[in-house]
Amino acid sequence: MKSVSADYPDKAAAFNALSAEKVEQAIALLDELDLDVWLTFTQKMGDSGGDPVYPIIFGNRDLGAGLLLLTRTGERIALVGGLDVAIPRATGVWDQVIDHEGDMGKALVALLTRLNPARIAINYAQHNVKADGLSHGRYLWLQRELDGTQFINRLVSAEELITKLRGRKSPGEVALIRTAIAHTDEVFEQVKAFLHPGLTGRQIYDFILNEVAQRRLETSWSRDHCPIVTVGPVAPIGHTPPGDTVLQRGWTLQIDFGVKYNGFCADFQRMWYVLRTGETRPPAEVQRLFETIRRGVDAIISEIRPGAPVWKPAEAASKVLVEGGFPEFKFSAGHQLGRATHDGSPGLVRWREDLPAWVMEPGNVFTAEGLETFLEGRGWISLEDDVLVTDTGNQVLTTQQRELWLVK
Repeated sequence: MKSVSADYPDKAAAFNALSAEKVEQAIALLDELDLDVWLTFTQKMGDSGGDPVYPIIFGNRDLGAGLLLLTRTGERIALVGGLDVAIPRATGVWDQVIDHEGDMGKALVALLTRLNPARIAINYAQHNVKADGLSHGRYLWLQRELDGTQFINRLVSAEELITKLRGRKSPGEVALIRTAIAHTDEVFEQVKAFLHPGLTGRQIYDFILNEVAQRRLETSWSRDHCPIVTVGPVAPIGHTPPGDTVLQRGWTLQIDFGVKYNGFCADFQRMWYVLRTGETRPPAEVQRLFETIRRGVDAIISEIRPGAPVWKPAEAASKVLVEGGFPEFKFSAGHQLGRATHDGSPGLVRWREDLPAWVMEPGNVFTAEGLETFLEGRGWISLEDDVLVTDTGNQVLTTQQRELWLVK
């Protein structure tokens, strides 16, 4: 599938094609997971909150009260009110559009009676917030409408289905992530030319946001702290808004940033060292830590492959840091990336016995990161890349930073 861009003069057609990819994936997953029907409530996209999976299968389209049902036999059913029937029909994805005529519960029971599913997946989850979109009120509505039918005891969690559907990026989704990464690279190139000693973190932040606005793009996460600009040894590391610390010679500068392009995100970190007067290269201690972090991220990437446990990359990266004489890092080694910067479970977490036995799958896109290490008097050093799990291993989507960039 082509990227949603100028390649498609009709963006609606492009988004319909993307929804069609995901609906086909969902139907295959129903069979894979021995589920007969998957039920998702419709929503108006302007409303706050809502079910995170809805736009994956229906796009950013408003629908009034209704239900979307997919079956393992391939039926694509939209159960909607009369004023909305034209909307799912226009997509070309939903081949059965049923007017519930104001009594959605009665229409749902009639539909389930025809389908007679043994297992009906609904959108609640314990381990993945992106699969937990069914509100308590709608769950109570389902309980009430199905009370007295055999279907009340056939409801099961759609957590595994949604986790796999969201995680296994389709070709169209990967194309959009690649484009978001390319735009982010363009902004980083502008930052290289802009940087000089004396700038504040806030001035660097404002410059990047101006570049984003000129490209008519969005930031991948909240503009409050996207980009994250960590200046020297005094600015806090992590998800923090910009500050007024002045960039000084002999300090490091870390920027964590990504743009969102047509609904899909990039997210990677890049590093600079500000040369002191007379220096032509970073001091040995700075260079050694940078090279250790680079090896650590490479170790994460080396463990990203289909079928591998999600905790293996963190284990490999910890070994690199500790053997290099640095403290073991505290956080995960990466997260999934896609429609959101943190695109749901599983991430590249540390092993915990209370978590499911997640493994990586082809189509997953992970960040490789989490090795933030502090160097006294210099600042923080960390790196981050975006990595696609392929059928045979992985592909790094970002252009990797292998040398510490210098500010003169």
